[in-house]
Amino acid sequence: MLIQLTERNTPTPPENYYMTALQHLFTARESKTTQNVEAMLLLVLYHVRSSSYGIWYMIGLAMRTCIDLGLHTKRHEGNLDRYTIQMRRRLFWSVYSLERTIAICLGRPLSIPDRQIDVDLPLDPEDETWDEMTPTQTASPTRRRSLSLAIWLFRMRRIESRIQFSIYRADKPLSALTSKMNQLYQDLESWKTSLVERFGDIDLNYPMCHYHRAVRLLIQPFLPLLPPSDPYYLICLRAAGGVCQAHKKLHQSLEYGHSFIAVQTVFVAGITLLYGLWTQQHAIWSYGLSNDIRACSLVLFVMGERAPWVKKYRDAFEVLVNATMEKLENGVNNLAETAAVQMRNVTNNSINGSNSNGNGNAEFTTEQFDSLADGEDGDAWKVVAELANWIDQPEGSLVWMPDFELLQNLSPV
Repeated sequence: MLIQLTERNTPTPPENYYMTALQHLFTARESKTTQNVEAMLLLVLYHVRSSSYGIWYMIGLAMRTCIDLGLHTKRHEGNLDRYTIQMRRRLFWSVYSLERTIAICLGRPLSIPDRQIDVDLPLDPEDETWDEMTPTQTASPTRRRSLSLAIWLFRMRRIESRIQFSIYRADKPLSALTSKMNQLYQDLESWKTSLVERFGDIDLNYPMCHYHRAVRLLIQPFLPLLPPSDPYYLICLRAAGGVCQAHKKLHQSLEYGHSFIAVQTVFVAGITLLYGLWTQQHAIWSYGLSNDIRACSLVLFVMGERAPWVKKYRDAFEVLVNATMEKLENGVNNLAETAAVQMRNVTNNSINGSNSNGNGNAEFTTEQFDSLADGEDGDAWKVVAELANWIDQPEGSLVWMPDFELLQNLSPV
């Protein structure tokens, strides 16, 4: 299920299934069964393509129902046959994986800490006892491989969950958490090494995209504290670039769709690259970094052509790219003002058909900032202004990157 999240290969429009499911939604809410959880999970998978609004509540309800049914603990498996146990585990870890992904993307709390979960992962199809656990029909090699890969992605979600609990917290300053990076990064490296050993004969672009995403998730909060000479600084930028390049490759397939999770993943990776380039400039500049930024622009453009709501992120990213290039070339200092000039020039050029060159150091008044927010490209400008506060933060005052839900809520639904 999770492996096929972004594919578009069904002959029946998904809207037909969705409208049929809505007719039975009230009945599903009344009962607490595994079928109820499956129905909620399918509804979340439908909505994840188009919007993040309300989806955290939906997947949270699915997880709480799992907990009510005892899917998260071994002690509720005692009287069940082995096949039923495996189906329950697949369902729980599918909900777990999606709930972790959505919560982390939106900057929301997780429903249940890992220390309260003791149920094992589903059995790998390559396990010698696999055939004893399955119905009489034999799964195809492709399906078995997909199930195996899903289990490896479940393991990745568990590492990401530890990152979320260990690093993204309000009770301790980031400066007190830097020591936690080493072990978590080593766990990610071990996961990658084992992945290659296990699936080395197939294309690993998709799971490696998840690996790069997790590395960026781990290190990015610490970038304001790290000098560019620190190995973790470049590791983070390479991971962000890896996300952009992996999604570029995925979009070369005509069957690849996208979700708000993919938009968030690519956009935040690109912004991480621009943060490093704006703050460290020529110390980290390389042709590889340039190619990664270009890949991010391309992917956001493709996504924006398919889904209009993505365009504000595409446009905001382009404005920030232009402002960052202006700093590299002319040494400007204020990102918000430089971006505002870039945005004003784009608007003027589209109206007048001119090719005027803006001066990144031009003064910009409060009234002009407000006019950008109220203009035709106001949604994109609001995203730019919010991110500029993080990218151009004063030295010594640690500011967290705005979470995706905040950026979504800057403009009305």
